[in-house]
Amino acid sequence: MSQKLPTSRIYFFLILIALTCSAQASDKNVLEQANIAFKDNNYNEALIHLKNLTQTDPDNLAARLLMAEVLIASAKGAAAEVELVNAERLGADKNLTLLLFAEAYLLQGKYNEVMTHLDNPVQEVILAAKVNVLRGHAQLGLRQLKSSTKSYKNALSLNVNNIDAKLGLAQVALNYYRFDEAQTYVNDVLKGYFPPVNAWILKASIHQSLAELKPALKAINKALLENPRHVQALVIRASLLIELGDYLNAQTDVDSIFKLVPNEPKAQFLAALIESKANDDISTKQQFALLSETISRLDNDTLVNNPNYYYLASVVAFQQGSYSAAEQYIKNYLEIDSLNIKAMTFSATIHIAMKNYSAAQSILNTANLQEENNPKVLSLLGLVSTELNQHEKAKFYFQQVVNLLPESSIASQQLAKNNIDMGEYQQAIDTLLAINSSSQYQSTISFLLVQAYVKSGQKSKALAIAEKLVQVEPGNKEFIHHLGFIYQIIADFPKAKLSFERALKIDTAHTKSIISLAETLQVMGQVKESFTLLEQALLVQENDSSLINALAKIYARTQQYEQSVVWFKKAYQLDNNNKELLKQLSFSYIAAGQPLEAIENIESYLTNHQKTADLYVLLAQYYQQQNNIEKALQNFNSAIRAEGNKGDIYFLIAQLYQKQNKYSDAIEMYKKSAAWSNNKQAPLISLSQLLNQQQNPLEAIKIVEQFLTKEDYSIQLNMVLAHAYYLSGQYDEAEDSYKKLLILVPAKANNRDNVIAGLSLVYQAKNQDNKAIKLLMNALEDKPESFLINSSLAEIHINKDQWQSAYDIYLHLLAEFPQQAMLLNNTAFIASKLSLFDDAKKYSLASLDITSSQPDSLDTLGWVYYQTQEFDKALPLFRQALALDFSKIEIKYHLVLTLKALNREKEAFNTLVEVVNSKREFSDKKEAIKLLNSWVEILRIKKNL
Repeated sequence: MSQKLPTSRIYFFLILIALTCSAQASDKNVLEQANIAFKDNNYNEALIHLKNLTQTDPDNLAARLLMAEVLIASAKGAAAEVELVNAERLGADKNLTLLLFAEAYLLQGKYNEVMTHLDNPVQEVILAAKVNVLRGHAQLGLRQLKSSTKSYKNALSLNVNNIDAKLGLAQVALNYYRFDEAQTYVNDVLKGYFPPVNAWILKASIHQSLAELKPALKAINKALLENPRHVQALVIRASLLIELGDYLNAQTDVDSIFKLVPNEPKAQFLAALIESKANDDISTKQQFALLSETISRLDNDTLVNNPNYYYLASVVAFQQGSYSAAEQYIKNYLEIDSLNIKAMTFSATIHIAMKNYSAAQSILNTANLQEENNPKVLSLLGLVSTELNQHEKAKFYFQQVVNLLPESSIASQQLAKNNIDMGEYQQAIDTLLAINSSSQYQSTISFLLVQAYVKSGQKSKALAIAEKLVQVEPGNKEFIHHLGFIYQIIADFPKAKLSFERALKIDTAHTKSIISLAETLQVMGQVKESFTLLEQALLVQENDSSLINALAKIYARTQQYEQSVVWFKKAYQLDNNNKELLKQLSFSYIAAGQPLEAIENIESYLTNHQKTADLYVLLAQYYQQQNNIEKALQNFNSAIRAEGNKGDIYFLIAQLYQKQNKYSDAIEMYKKSAAWSNNKQAPLISLSQLLNQQQNPLEAIKIVEQFLTKEDYSIQLNMVLAHAYYLSGQYDEAEDSYKKLLILVPAKANNRDNVIAGLSLVYQAKNQDNKAIKLLMNALEDKPESFLINSSLAEIHINKDQWQSAYDIYLHLLAEFPQQAMLLNNTAFIASKLSLFDDAKKYSLASLDITSSQPDSLDTLGWVYYQTQEFDKALPLFRQALALDFSKIEIKYHLVLTLKALNREKEAFNTLVEVVNSKREFSDKKEAIKLLNSWVEILRIKKNL
């Protein structure tokens, strides 16, 4: 454990990732058996252990990550991807999955995906070196040899001991036929104390390339001595044996490969080759043919003679979101059948989807000349004109559609929407009120009416008009309902209730009044009556989608989500053009734990209906919840292309990137959000906090100053910047900022403790501990139970090695906050410093009972077990902690010591090398270096004996 307690310095407490971690000894033993099997290259045995464990404990994160590693080692990249998705869902450290995903992609030949996946720079040196190596592997796969060389050399510049980078350079040299250079790199790696199998495999490949078959066979035998189940090594040895004419042993190796990976392509090829060499059978040619995958494609002549193929291809491409391909296919179709209005409108639809409104307008103008008064063409022209802010033109086209289809509710809605966009609210109201009352789109019409009334700011006038209409026609149920609707808007629910009841006296089956009355009853607290009203109405009108929708909403509002899904789904089946209904259905699907159904329904709607920014944003958020980051980003970008609010969407993208540890991308998105937002506080606060976390406080200060003057800073932004001054060593500025905040922040405000704690840190940094203590003690007079103030005081004692004083403070806090996991963990740590190991175990276990996903808590308990020589208990805890936070060097060092105590020296040594090579400092770094040096000396002596 580090002597510091960084958790006590956090001003804004982290929300811990929910993760179930098995605490049973049997599960830990199974996991470690799998680890041992994996390290011994017994992949099948490891997988059996892990599958058994994940069946009984499906949320065991360490097991999921180890499963992915074993599958990668077994060359099963696609299966590893599945496990990594599960691991990320369980809260796996993004730095760890970053590497493992890249390895899984490499196994599948997804080199471009690797490059995209690793596009974001990382700061930690050892991690950055590993990223450069994987990037080099992908570039090598893409035959970008110069770029690959650069990546490998970058890795070596960051970590001179990175053997994977040296092996990568050897592979590049092989591609240039520079065999001596390749051999030099490989031999350098083989001088190490625990060289990887890949080094022997590469050495064999070099000898094989030089036709040095016996040295090659010797090298590959050493690889297989280390790992007799290594598929690539078996493939190379089989090929060498074939070249040496030893077909019997070659076949044995091929059979071994098939046992490990059935239908392995290279092995199939080798099997066919052995058969052809041994038997010279003509049927082998047929076997060779089966090895090549053939892709059948229609040639151009066939397509020209059958233009419907082009149209079909365009539709398929459009449905898959491949708009460019769809555009090209429909263009090819129109070159053959240039007068087809259906194809022209579809072409325009594609351009609209691509936000290429000018091109769509040009095509539609041609179609309008070709066939005048086509409602679909005119509607699309109106839509495109609206997107181009040509509202007068849009009004002209929509009015034409209304004239052609006076009974079309949709046409009138389009015209009314355009009226609202133009600020012609009364015209919009008139248009909407003129729509046939039997329209199936009454909910949309009502929404537009509300929008028009609200935007016009004439609620009282609207109410007066509605009341006058009722006076003129007291028997008109529509006018009476409309009056009740206005009463709903102004929250006069008793009058709304009377209006709806009055309308229902005229027509007991008046759907709108039934729904509005049910909503009003619910708002008034008469939930049971609202259910009864709708259920009775559905006995008469069982397929009325609006009634069904209303019932579904009440189920949703009362958190009966599974029932709400049933009713929303039924309503949507009857009214699948209703976007608002679709949203409601998707919300209920999510609340009921059925996210895939929500996603599928929205995607289907976007394929077949208008592409709107709000749906794309919703879809992106659902994909993000499912950890499908690529899809989430695609949909956020689609929302921007659909003219969504850029400030809001860029903010959401920034948050997504930040959760993925793609900090550079997140920073750029926060900047864009600030640039496009009217209220810049939220993106600037989040941006500054992130830059502070990334140890770049000066940039945080600089960026905020670019967007706002100091007079415009909010209190929260001032707090973040005060911390930035502290982090950047500008202690005088930090002190001034915190003191100003003490004046601005009220004494009883929740965030005042954060200001006091921040100022105490500044005093400590200025070696004014007495001032810090006085400040905190004064604060405790007003708030003696303050968690943050007490913790800050405890840390001063910890920095002075005054463990008993710190312990007393934490015991005092525990009396007030017995369920605070961080507090329990810190108490356990201090207890271990006082050698109170029983108490340390008690508090650690209590902390983990509350949150089993906190790496520090897992590490603390593991370290207590190590100190009491309970190494078997400590080991799985360190592994679980690293699964959650792969970059914690302290935990890796604890893992090293535990592995060494258990005589697992190979893994311990390699991990220790990584710990020492890390640029990160921790309290035991000198001890780690000393241990490595002494260990290297022992290994050197053994090697020379």
